Amino acid sequence: MKNYGAKVFKNKIKLKKLLRLAKTNKYSAPKLVKIFNCEKKTILGTLNKFGIHLPNLGRFKKKYICDDNFFIKLNSTSIYWLGFIAADGCLYFDNGGHKIFYIALNRSDAEHLRKFKKAIKSNSRICYIKSNNSAHLGFYSSDKIFDSLLKLGVKPNKSLRIENIKVPHGLMSHFIRGLFDGDGSINGKKITHVQFEIAGYKPLLKQIQNTLIKKCGVNKVKIYPLNYKKEGKAFRLQYTGSQIFRILNFLYKNSTSQIRLERKYKKYLMFKKKFRK
Repeated sequence: MKNYGAKVFKNKIKLKKLLRLAKTNKYSAPKLVKIFNCEKKTILGTLNKFGIHLPNLGRFKKKYICDDNFFIKLNSTSIYWLGFIAADGCLYFDNGGHKIFYIALNRSDAEHLRKFKKAIKSNSRICYIKSNNSAHLGFYSSDKIFDSLLKLGVKPNKSLRIENIKVPHGLMSHFIRGLFDGDGSINGKKITHVQFEIAGYKPLLKQIQNTLIKKCGVNKVKIYPLNYKKEGKAFRLQYTGSQIFRILNFLYKNSTSQIRLERKYKKYLMFKKKFRK
């Protein structure tokens, strides 16, 4: 956002007053516009420069609703979607300082977005974009949803930058499955060449590997950079051979159709049948 307030708030006294009022979270942009007799973009531009975002104090009810406590009451469902969001979701502030939650998938996986809508009890609409064959779900987030995700380790404007996620040990399989459904794959034609892979930020992958070593008895392997360059320095955790079935059995144990991506689950079942595992 441009610094629209450069001239209006050149006066230090006026600037200090604006910052003081904004930090109380009791003033909306329209109220501050009346106080300082300037345009809304001037107020927002100045506050944006100082990293201050105004609350929505309007009288109207939210058009889009959801379960604000979804990521506060942690269970297998919320932890799975936390993993999926860590892979394919995004938190960010728009130019007006509003907190936005956003997730995009290939259109063929739109049913998975509908599962998430149902889980979080949201009435937001799924939008489809023909140009890139994608499905999108986004809405103005409540402070509870947004801040809960921040506390759990999801970062705003992230791009494979999540370092560590705060997940109860008994629920890690659900979190890793969510991450795998968003940023993972299994491939291979022979049992010696089958591969399990998850992409992400290196500290997070180390956390996942430690869990897999303890729960699945796999060895520690080197975590390599991805072949393509992506902001956030993405890496990949990869296992090969029959040991991947120990990992997949761990991930899919106690899963249900509502907390797994069905096409990957079917591929897992196909591989088990093919290699008789």
